[in-house]
Amino acid sequence: MLTFTLRRALHMLPVILGVTIATFGLGQIIPGDQASALLGPTASEADRQALREDLGLDEPAVSRYFTYLGSLFDGDLGRSLSFGRPVSEVLSDRLLNTLLLSGTAIVLAAVVGVAIGTWAAQKPGSPRDRSLTVGVLFFNSVPSFWFGLVLIIVFSLQLRMLPATGMTSIGGGGALDVAAHMVLPVITLAAWSLAVIARMTRSSVLEVIGNDYVRTARSRGVGEFRVIVRHVLPNAMPSVITVIGLQAGFLLSGAVLTETVFSWPGIGLALHQAISARDIPLVQGGILVIAIAFVLINFLVDVLQAYFNPKIKLA
Repeated sequence: MLTFTLRRALHMLPVILGVTIATFGLGQIIPGDQASALLGPTASEADRQALREDLGLDEPAVSRYFTYLGSLFDGDLGRSLSFGRPVSEVLSDRLLNTLLLSGTAIVLAAVVGVAIGTWAAQKPGSPRDRSLTVGVLFFNSVPSFWFGLVLIIVFSLQLRMLPATGMTSIGGGGALDVAAHMVLPVITLAAWSLAVIARMTRSSVLEVIGNDYVRTARSRGVGEFRVIVRHVLPNAMPSVITVIGLQAGFLLSGAVLTETVFSWPGIGLALHQAISARDIPLVQGGILVIAIAFVLINFLVDVLQAYFNPKIKLA
């Protein structure tokens, strides 16, 4: 298992290098002039040129990439032009907020999705199974920002049950206040992933539940709940774990829209503000952090798959 883990860790290195190239390239293809965006329309051409030289924008792209890569090895993500602070500080201040939101959403999606998918697979073709299919189609079809706006209109504006925006109320209200502000964005963020996980769980459970060892366990008088927990789910989980890992990565990237809709002070909202202000260092740093997190999540998924399915290690 250790050899497999180390080999998978080494495979991450070229992927992360590719991520740095893509992140740097993204900053180069964004249309417009960064110096003009920072100085405004009233600045003179001499001022713009001086700023380009100060930021190194007049150097060749290859030279700027290696400078960028060297800074990354030193832990320097650059300086945010809109916040006036190092990018690492801006992102570190907001990273925990994004992880709190995305982590809660993926736990909710995984637990509820696996439970609903297993429940529906026990009676395929039943009303509850057809209800799952309808729910999956609905949540996979509606945009997350639209769903979030609907939740705000219903639960915040009409019913006045939950706060609509922010992470805390004015003056702060402790953990319960943060939890109340989390409800709507977590549901918005988890809805699509929950539907995908439920659908995959249903398919995986249906493949396993008809095997001979499951019928043997039932014929011996083992209760249905124990059959599902001890015999069905452990063999159905490798495929489900893969989907959960992918959805965890998607939730980090999807947090940009959700945090913007709910004004949640995370990396997603900072990225939205940085794009509007053409703050290229912050855009590059935010995307790099999210991309590396995605790679690390996939690494953990590979290790968990190998734990549940030893054939993966042999392959």
